[in-house]
Amino acid sequence: MNVTLTPRHQMQAAAAAVLLASGMALSHVAAQTPDSQAASQPVAVAPAEVEPVAEAKPSLNERHVTCMAKVVHHEAGNQPLAGQIAVAQVLINRVKQGFGDNVCDVANQPGQFFRLNRYHPNRKSAQWAEAVEVARTVLAGEARDWSKGALYFHANWARPNGFFRGRTKVARLEDHDFYR
Repeated sequence: MNVTLTPRHQMQAAAAAVLLASGMALSHVAAQTPDSQAASQPVAVAPAEVEPVAEAKPSLNERHVTCMAKVVHHEAGNQPLAGQIAVAQVLINRVKQGFGDNVCDVANQPGQFFRLNRYHPNRKSAQWAEAVEVARTVLAGEARDWSKGALYFHANWARPNGFFRGRTKVARLEDHDFYR
């Protein structure tokens, strides 16, 4: 089985290997018996294959993953990963600012995005899989906030309306400008 370990898991595996190696000394003490000369020799313990320790990840609400993935797919599916993460992060930033109780509430606010319940992306496409992965990563708190705390964004090829002219632009990623 091929397993790609994150740096954190690599450190855990190394620590486990050290513990296994130190078990040699413990097995030496346990193997000593007063009536056996052969038992006084160190007993080598073969290190077992170290399996990565699975960290308990927070349970993600699948409805929230889907809502966020739809927004990412629709609004930034043609953008590089950082742009997709930034769009997802805007949803998180809005939740933190009280725009709604969760990302679905924020994404479904009238006049903000689009009608999520009417949007049906091809769920077998690589672009959808990437949007879902972005949503999972952002919802788990494992992504950098490329939006720099933005609460709004728009396509930078379109002239911003008066609403955006009154906001502070904090980032530009590919085809989107991000504002607070």
